[in-house]
Amino acid sequence: KCTISTTVSGLSPKTVTGTVLQYTVNGLSPYVNYTVECTSSNGEDSCDSHTNTIRMPSAVPSGSPLNLRTVPLSKSAILIWDPPAEKDQNGVMIGYLIKYQISVDPSSQMTRTVGAVTQLLLDNLMTGVTYSFSVAAINSDGTGPDADMVMFATIA
Repeated sequence: KCTISTTVSGLSPKTVTGTVLQYTVNGLSPYVNYTVECTSSNGEDSCDSHTNTIRMPSAVPSGSPLNLRTVPLSKSAILIWDPPAEKDQNGVMIGYLIKYQISVDPSSQMTRTVGAVTQLLLDNLMTGVTYSFSVAAINSDGTGPDADMVMFATIA
């Protein structure tokens, strides 16, 4: 008889009794490091102990960029945002997808993709017009959800 105790950092310890060749741990988050400790025992003595640190694979961002804001100018505007919360990035941010449009005309939507920056100067806009913009985060697995649209008006 052998008892195996497995501890994964951040989760409750699990104990399995009997012959065990593999064990599945559920509920792990993408792109997070976990330390797994496995100790076997025959009831009298500890037989063996192994510790290993693993990083879960990345996944598409599960959260959108935060704190969207603008600095409106005459024929342009500076769009500014913060990355998604770290727990929602699910990997390394490699860029952002920006969507913008004249607020009252959804058919005017334009898109721009930028690298891992958190601001963009939009130029060649019309003066005195209200626009809306949104941002989505991109990592190596894909594009996450859009942030809520933010409206701004260029200076007339």
